[in-house]
Amino acid sequence: MQRLSLIPQPQHITAPGGDVDLASLAGIAADPGLEDLAWLLSDLLARGTGTRLAVADAWDTPALCLKLEGERPADLTIDSEAYRLTADVHGVELVAAHPAGISRAIATLRQLLPADALRDAPSAAAIIPRVHIEDAPRLRWRGVMLDIVRNFQAKDFVLRMIDRAHLHRLNVLHLHLTDDQGWRFEVPSRPALTEVASWRPETVIGHARAGDGYDGTPHGGFYSAADLREIVAYAAARHILVVPEVNFPGHARAILAAYPELGAGQNRPVSGTFGVFEEVLEPTEAALAFARDVFDVVAEVFDSPFVHIGGDEVPTTQWESSQTVKDLMEREGITSYRGVQGWFTKACVAHLTSLGKRVIGWDEILDGGEDQDGNSLDGGAPPEAVVQVWRNEAYVKQAVAAGHDVIVSPEPYVYFDHYEGDGEEEPLRIHGQTTIAKVAAWDPVPAGVDPERVLGAQCQLWSEYMPTARDVEYGAFPRLAVFADVAWSGQGVREAEPVTERLEGHLERLDALGINYRPLEGPKPWQRGGTGRRARFTWKFIEHPAE
Repeated sequence: MQRLSLIPQPQHITAPGGDVDLASLAGIAADPGLEDLAWLLSDLLARGTGTRLAVADAWDTPALCLKLEGERPADLTIDSEAYRLTADVHGVELVAAHPAGISRAIATLRQLLPADALRDAPSAAAIIPRVHIEDAPRLRWRGVMLDIVRNFQAKDFVLRMIDRAHLHRLNVLHLHLTDDQGWRFEVPSRPALTEVASWRPETVIGHARAGDGYDGTPHGGFYSAADLREIVAYAAARHILVVPEVNFPGHARAILAAYPELGAGQNRPVSGTFGVFEEVLEPTEAALAFARDVFDVVAEVFDSPFVHIGGDEVPTTQWESSQTVKDLMEREGITSYRGVQGWFTKACVAHLTSLGKRVIGWDEILDGGEDQDGNSLDGGAPPEAVVQVWRNEAYVKQAVAAGHDVIVSPEPYVYFDHYEGDGEEEPLRIHGQTTIAKVAAWDPVPAGVDPERVLGAQCQLWSEYMPTARDVEYGAFPRLAVFADVAWSGQGVREAEPVTERLEGHLERLDALGINYRPLEGPKPWQRGGTGRRARFTWKFIEHPAE
């Protein structure tokens, strides 16, 4: 029996030996509704192998068949991504109940090809092993977050990250679109967001805590509505959901640089450094009108049923000296300043619900304070809101107890802006250390938590210290591949086929894709931090305490 190395590892796989030459097949036969996926597969095969298979509804001789079988399940469910892949003397069959399952089968098929078949020009034969695979994901939501605010990345790089997510059977791209350091999309009724908030005059050199000054170079950019629609459509063709995040009411420096009247009026510029800042939106009708304008655009451009409203790291310092806030608290019976955030969150949720969107927020939306009767405001988030937990896994239990579905993203395990190793040669990161072994050993469903309430898991690529696409790649890979295995494969499969034993062979695929990944033994000479602005800066990472 042949042993195959795939990432993620399928739930059930048998490979009796022998090969199937895809070039010998008549073409691709696609059931109705699968034509687009069939042509995508045809294009991918032609690109890397030179084998162009035509698409038809049927062929008289052995073919590569894409079939829908059984009642179609709902989107974003385990059943919607289950598939069966068989390659034998009769040809190749990809079978699923939902087109998303066919898309995942295509990703697996591409890994069965020689690694060089992933290149952008014909470089390998279109040969796969004889195999039978029955597969389904463990988790419904398997995401990667791309921060294109702190350091803006071109649209082309976002599209390439979608390709890489697809190859690893991830199904969500979370775009972090707004923060203190910039605003990254058009809102026609708010032109200053692109004229003012989308760029900063300079960026801190090295780590923000190092005190090495600023580079004096403007940085910025934004995506047009047409750009974002292209990104959404490109992902949808691969059955990947693009989820937008607009962060309210904190992380608002860029917003307030453009519209200072929405805050306390300091009129400070877009931030050129990183951290948590006191600037927040005031809880006023003007601020809520701004949020509604933004959400209307987001709902129109993104077809995702989810919108992320942020809600993390909201200081109350400015609110504590605000007469507007005091008046609101008295009028609404809010007994703590943290409850002001709950009030703001409730208003955002109400508007997005009216637009047919389900809200996601960072776990701080649980910290809503209480009303005058002692009832928890729960951050203003109704039970149908999804809580994305980032501080620690204790908040998973808290969110589930409050009736929420949860996306599990704890910083110590899936924040890939942490250092990859403890060597002095590692390039600049924010802090901490998240090794491949640590990711591989992580269970995204904490003990004692109802797994049905865990919507899924997500890894995060915060970009404060990843200024270029190559820096993002180094931070992401191969840890993203390991994360994908953790999120897809069941515990029994992971124990029987440890991902760390499959990873070295997978690096050949990353090489073929041209990804600037971190080698397992450490950075290559040109990837090292050196002694300049990319030099390692270490300060102690303290995990958030359980509450």
